[in-house]
Order: sequence, then structure tokens, then C-alpha cells
Amino acid sequence: MKQWTPEQIKGFRQQLNLYQKDFAALLRVTEQYVCNLEKGVRSPSDTMRALLDCLEGQHREKKTKKKGE
Repeated sequence: MKQWTPEQIKGFRQQLNLYQKDFAALLRVTEQYVCNLEKGVRSPSDTMRALLDCLEGQHREKKTKKKGE
């Protein structure tokens, strides 16, 4: 499982073209929690890291399918 640094979390959110509030809604957490993760104030739990890993995998699959169309 990936460790997910604050920079990686913010970068992933930006790849998805989401604002913090929309990313928070997708993850079912508060906007403040996302902000704290991106600032390094909080570290993602094991559950959050697993969820981010899954979302990243889905995002990669979509990008791969679009290229292969």
C-alpha cells in the first residue's frame, strides 16, 4: 500500500480536476480533513490509504481505456 504524502494526495486530487470540497465528498470525509492531509497536518489512516489506492487504480484504468479506444 502506498504511503501517500501530502504532495501525492494534492497531486492526485488535481489530476482528477477536483476542488478540495469535491474530493472530500468523493471520499466521504470533510473538506477540512482533505486540507489537513494536503498540508501534512494529518496523515491518512490505513483505510484512507487503501481508498486512495483504489481510486488511483480506477483512474489509471480509465486513462488506459481512453488511449486504447
